[in-house]
Amino acid sequence: MLAILENRKPEILPKFVIEETLPAEPIPQIEWQHSPTAEAMLDNTLNCIPQHGEWKTWSAWDYLEFFLDWVLFAFGHPAYKMLPKEPAGCEGASMRLYQMFDLSILMLYPEDYMGRLLPQICGKTAQKSSGFYPTPLALCQFMSKLVSGDKTERISNFNEPACGTGALMLTQSNYCLSGIGQDIDPTLLKCALFQFYLFSPWLAVPIWWLGQTDLLLGNTLSSDRPQSTNATYWYNEWFEPVESQAENHTDCPVEHEISSGESSEVIDLNDQTSIHSNPVIQEVVKGQRRSRKTTTSPHQFTLFNLDDF
Repeated sequence: MLAILENRKPEILPKFVIEETLPAEPIPQIEWQHSPTAEAMLDNTLNCIPQHGEWKTWSAWDYLEFFLDWVLFAFGHPAYKMLPKEPAGCEGASMRLYQMFDLSILMLYPEDYMGRLLPQICGKTAQKSSGFYPTPLALCQFMSKLVSGDKTERISNFNEPACGTGALMLTQSNYCLSGIGQDIDPTLLKCALFQFYLFSPWLAVPIWWLGQTDLLLGNTLSSDRPQSTNATYWYNEWFEPVESQAENHTDCPVEHEISSGESSEVIDLNDQTSIHSNPVIQEVVKGQRRSRKTTTSPHQFTLFNLDDF
């Protein structure tokens, strides 16, 4: 936040700043437990989308996309600001989903339910038949325990190069509060985001000062830059560009700078007196600071290195 306000590259925050902004409690531990009843509820919910028949048809991926857009809109994700349009032949689907979908049973029995359902429809359309092979959650738990079982550092992060529906990221969230997942399929990334909201909300709504947390669309083995599908929308919500001198009707166009409305004094992050006395920091720490919802400038994305992976 300070780097953005002062129009400079961010440096690593001192641990005492992170400790003040994070709760003293350890990360809540999720005990993963599959429930056939919960999986059946989700299957029946998807069956409510078409007016006739079941959802596991040649239009299965369209129905799934509609459900994910519907539920992410309901969660209030900034990328989904409007109720999605119902697929053809599915009039009234939004109300049927509202009546059938039970969030509580999924939260009572945490599991990678999307990873269980999607293989059942992977052959329904040619473009999806290339293969989705989810890692069983029990194996993900084992891998996470091997990697992070003895670590107690909450601010460490991770990178999952082929995250799919987010199973390994979910199990790793018992040990880390930030991490990056990448996949070539945008529908799988939506599934991961949906499950993050259920079980690991700090992966759905990034704790931005801990480091990069995002879901990236792109081929990990390619040299092309991946596209942010989550964090970029939250930064648009949180941060605002400053009006440049050109916007203030001067004749000298200048580069956009970032301002908080307060004085732009330089603050030493290693000076605890400065940290505790500065109103901007204290408002952020206490959760009192809000920003106007305007478009984020390209320079802010540069500061957060959203395009550098």
